[in-house]
Amino acid sequence: MVPSARRPSAMPSSGSLAHVLIVLDYDGTVTTHECNEIALTAAVGDAWRPFEEMVHRGEIGHAECFDRQVQLVDVPREAFFSGLVDAAEPAPGLREFLAVAAAGGARVVVLSAGFREAIEAVWLRDGLPPVEIVASELVGADGDGGGPPYRIGFSPQLGDCERCGPESCKAIVLRARRRPGDVVWVFGDGDSDFCPAREADLVFARGRLAELADEAGLPWRRLDFVAATRELAALAEPERSRR
Repeated sequence: MVPSARRPSAMPSSGSLAHVLIVLDYDGTVTTHECNEIALTAAVGDAWRPFEEMVHRGEIGHAECFDRQVQLVDVPREAFFSGLVDAAEPAPGLREFLAVAAAGGARVVVLSAGFREAIEAVWLRDGLPPVEIVASELVGADGDGGGPPYRIGFSPQLGDCERCGPESCKAIVLRARRRPGDVVWVFGDGDSDFCPAREADLVFARGRLAELADEAGLPWRRLDFVAATRELAALAEPERSRR
């Protein structure tokens, strides 16, 4: 968990959103930019891009793609993480959205193939409201904390999936946290977000996830935390009116 922040004045009552589970992708969803792409480009130029093309052709999964890209990196660990954190700008409305969710007791999970250490650093730097973080570790030649060559230690909470590959599917994390009667919102922008999106009650998407949702006939809304905050606050109103 990471520390809380200043909250806006209009808040749902405590517990009024306890039935809401919110699953957030990180890179390009919670952030305005694709931080991984920025940091990879700084470290290896465009050498990472062919792996993205392989994913779009269906030749490899997203997890294998990211792992191969990270294996190209040959800069000090601190420099790579500094690039990831410096590139991270929270999406407009994110802070208010998280504050409303926290005030109402909604459960929020940041679920990412990206690196826990970088995500936690951004949360601390920007004083964002607390969330659960399920993310990867950057494993160096000498293990955690070591330098290059690197590999990704994906979270053991991820599951196996024919589409995503072994130990890389986000949907199992959603299932493990979903309780009977829960309303599940999923926010994402990439291939790895499609499996949890298929199990959500409401999907906020952009980029590749929006394309996949259209192809599958899956309803979605434009990823917009300002609009989502209004909708989340409205979801708390029926519970408040019964009190």
